[in-house]
Amino acid sequence: MTQRPLIQWLLLFTLAIIWGSSFALTSLVIRELSPASVVFLRNLFACLLLFPLALIFRRSLPKGTRLWLFMLSIALIGNALPFTLISWGQQRIDSALAGILMAVMPLVTIILAHFFIAEEPLNKHKLTGFCIGFLGILVLIGPSALSALQLSGEAFWAQLAVLFAAICYGANSIITRRKPKSDSWSTAAVVLMISAVMLWPLAAFTSGFSHHQNLQGLPGLSNLASFSQATWIAILLLGFICTGIGTVIYMTLINLAGPSFVSLINYLIPIWAMILGVTFMNETLTWTHWVALALILGGIAVSQGRSFRSVVKVDP
Repeated sequence: MTQRPLIQWLLLFTLAIIWGSSFALTSLVIRELSPASVVFLRNLFACLLLFPLALIFRRSLPKGTRLWLFMLSIALIGNALPFTLISWGQQRIDSALAGILMAVMPLVTIILAHFFIAEEPLNKHKLTGFCIGFLGILVLIGPSALSALQLSGEAFWAQLAVLFAAICYGANSIITRRKPKSDSWSTAAVVLMISAVMLWPLAAFTSGFSHHQNLQGLPGLSNLASFSQATWIAILLLGFICTGIGTVIYMTLINLAGPSFVSLINYLIPIWAMILGVTFMNETLTWTHWVALALILGGIAVSQGRSFRSVVKVDP
């Protein structure tokens, strides 16, 4: 197994920190905005950042019908559709169960990569690593969350919705890897613009801006000035950093390292959430946290072989 450059690991951990922080920021914004409106504004502000940066950096705009079809697919399968499924599903099932269902994304990715990415065949290291990492997620979140699984009723369909969202994210990583080569900055800007257009009807004509509904033009934009300062800061960070810069890093990393490697982020994000809880919310680490951490890192080590060991090795 080839050794990965350190930059790929640094990008992976950076992306885990960026995306992992979005949960805390979203919990602030959701007090004044509906889920659909949050993602609509995230994508909108991300576009407002990335398009000027692409021009400043003199990045070429995406060209060609085939590339634009890929970007349309990424916007739908990697953003608009899974967001809708997750937001609908999490209204009906516990977040802990949703977290476990989402953790199947690495398995979906390595299976799809086996068939669609020639240089990423499925092997025992990847499969074993997934099993160990998934066990770590179960320990971290709590096996009792599985007791909420239901085989009928609305909760059952909500579970399927979240599970299908995980499949969408796995498929999106394959689509992103197979798309024609293009600049990550301009491509991310266009994808997020398309996603914003897709999500605008959902934000406008379903729940909209939960406390600032305005049916004239874009929903609630005439009342944006009434949002609290904390909401403004959180939504700007979500848009500029978590969505804009995060998407650029994601696309860059997919091209450099492949979808199977990037899918490991689903194991790193819960670890970052645990660190944030201990640092800022006075949470206490228990023995289960340490066991979960060991299992997750062990799963990554097994799936990546000596590539991971070369990063964590300390020379005497």
